[in-house]
Amino acid sequence: MTTRPETASVAMTRIRMLQSLVLMVLAVIPWPEDCEKLRGMLDSARSPELNRAEREGRAAGYYEGLIRGNDVSDVPSGEPSLRLINKPTGWARFREPGVVHFLEGDFLQFELRPMVRRTLFGQPFLTNAFGMHDDPVTIEKPKGTIRIAVLGSSMDMGWGVRYQDTYINQLEEWLKAHAARKGLSPAHRFEVLNFAVAAYSPMQRLETLRRKVLAFHPDLVIYSATTLDTRLMEIHLCEILRKNVDLKYDFLRDATAVAAVRNDDLRVDPEGEMFNKRELKSKLRPLYWGLYDTTLGAIAAECRTAGLPLVMVIIPRVGKADVPSKRAEPVARLKAIAAHHGLTIFDLSDTFDEFDPATLEIAASDDHPNAVGHRRLFLALARAMVRDDELYHLLFTTDQVKRTPNNDHEPTRIGDKSDPPGPCSPWPAASGPGRDNMVVRDQYN
Repeated sequence: MTTRPETASVAMTRIRMLQSLVLMVLAVIPWPEDCEKLRGMLDSARSPELNRAEREGRAAGYYEGLIRGNDVSDVPSGEPSLRLINKPTGWARFREPGVVHFLEGDFLQFELRPMVRRTLFGQPFLTNAFGMHDDPVTIEKPKGTIRIAVLGSSMDMGWGVRYQDTYINQLEEWLKAHAARKGLSPAHRFEVLNFAVAAYSPMQRLETLRRKVLAFHPDLVIYSATTLDTRLMEIHLCEILRKNVDLKYDFLRDATAVAAVRNDDLRVDPEGEMFNKRELKSKLRPLYWGLYDTTLGAIAAECRTAGLPLVMVIIPRVGKADVPSKRAEPVARLKAIAAHHGLTIFDLSDTFDEFDPATLEIAASDDHPNAVGHRRLFLALARAMVRDDELYHLLFTTDQVKRTPNNDHEPTRIGDKSDPPGPCSPWPAASGPGRDNMVVRDQYN
């Protein structure tokens, strides 16, 4: 006998409701003493703090599933169950709505599909014609427009928030508003283009710069870094090795040679899983920070060739994963690498320190910032940019020297936000009631 689709749907709904009811009953009934282990498992599922402590490992598994196109999440799909473990109604896994286009045999591996109109993580998820989680845009830059391109991963893409709420979009709106307040010509426009994609490693950001960003002729590139970047690098590198994808860059070929990666390390079972993945990771792991340094150097070289200033912004995650004691070493390494290549560094890693994580995260089991968290990031970044004299001059004056790859004018070296103002600086120090507070707080706080 054939079951009608609507009957099967009703049956599945009833099963999910029953599962949720059982979980809720188990949560409140008294437990025998010998069931403490099971109680602990349930408490872990319900506890935001315990979930945060487990995020580091779970994040890697999730991103690996995204890159491979697998569904590795063990989250129940029924909405009552999602609410029980503190996920919002309408939650969906990143690949379920079909927002990702997987690129077979391509170093980039995947990208956002253009013109997506879906609900993702309980929020509208829209992409423009070029696959950006952003406003519509044209390749040709409108006259009088200053374009800023952002390279990053899920924090910057806007995981779990509308693109209008991302710190990137808020930065664009503030730039426009501040230019108007300074009395600049209406033709003096700003576009902040969001090229970030969830799970993109530093190497994928380099490839995005070369393959996509430069065609839009930006005037400034912001590279977003997080403490999870080396994990994303590991996932990306292991995946392209597993699929026998061309490594493309000589520095990656050299790294696999130094790590003595052999064919035996790359053997897969009939389902395509690596037999020796743990051993492969152990060989590659000592090289990650060196690879990061080389990758960022390649990005800096591309920007120099194009006559573009490059800024590194260090973006925090919400919760225990990025508390000061845990982030100190990776943040120091990121800053050292940026300094090695003469880049401006805006370290925003302390942005969330004074706030309750529950007010900033999209869900108790997810350390991506919600709309409030993105607002905090925007305010921190805007204030850092205002404190930097050369960057402020680049953005808000009309007497700039046009930088092209063919002239002799060196790209602007924007000062580190920690640099004190020069003796001839027209702006007060950042510690006082200076322009950072004046133009950012007055407009948005």
